[in-house]
Amino acid sequence: WAFISGISEPIGAGLGWLVLANTMDDRAYGVVFGLVAGLMVNICIHELLPTAQKYDPEDKVMSKSVIAGMFIMALSLVCFQVA
Repeated sequence: WAFISGISEPIGAGLGWLVLANTMDDRAYGVVFGLVAGLMVNICIHELLPTAQKYDPEDKVMSKSVIAGMFIMALSLVCFQVA
């Protein structure tokens, strides 16, 4: 089952590329990327953080890990702007 679940994403990406490669412009890419980013943030806030808090109720590492992750993402964005 794991293989079927894992292989579905590249197959879907390939099919999507075949269908949409010549029809999407920069604005459409921006809309799609914005929607996907919103979905990821929603999953993080509603699923991942509450689960992390459940496994670390005393908050020994969760908050520090979230802040470290935000720092790493911000640093990577800065590095992409410089490069």
